[in-house]
Order: sequence, then C-alpha cells, then structure tokens
Amino acid sequence: MPTITPDLHIQIVRFKIAPEKADGLIEAVRGELGRWVSHCDGFVSSTFHKSEDGQHVINYAQWRDRAAFDAFLQHEEQQALRKVLGAAGAGRAEADSFDLIFTVER
Repeated sequence: MPTITPDLHIQIVRFKIAPEKADGLIEAVRGELGRWVSHCDGFVSSTFHKSEDGQHVINYAQWRDRAAFDAFLQHEEQQALRKVLGAAGAGRAEADSFDLIFTVER
C-alpha cells in the first residue's frame, strides 16, 4: 500500500504494451519485486495499474529517498530485470520522478 508522505521519492513508469501481454508483464514484474526489488534498501512500495484497454501498465513506485532509488538503478540485477521486461513484451517505457504535493482522503 502506498505511503502518503511528502519526503518519499516517487517514480512513475508507464509501459506501452500489447493488450494480450499486459497481464504477463504485471506477473513478470511481480516476480522480480518478490525476488529482489522489494528487498532493496529504501524500497517502500510498488503499485501497478492496467488501463482499461490493456495497452498501458503504470507502476507507481515509492522509495525512501532519491539516493535509495539511484542505488536500485545500479543494482547488479538490473540487467536481469530488463531481460524479464523484454521477454514479457514490454514496449517503450516512460519514467519520471515526482514530488508529492498534496493528497485528499476520505
């Protein structure tokens, strides 16, 4: 579950994918999250969303801070993660970092 605090580093990744491959991509990433990503120092959460037409998958990821995210990017398993994404049919991915400005809850 995402943690809503302004001090976290937020990374949003949008994958373009063929609709019939979206569920496979999500399961492949779930496997990598369980195998190593969620064990990285500073990992907080990763929340996946699939568009209604199945052509986009969004990963809303939270890290303790930018340094923890940068360490994740340098992790020795990054090459394996890229191979898993490619094998699952992930097309072009767009990634951006964000600052939390505000949230509304009920």
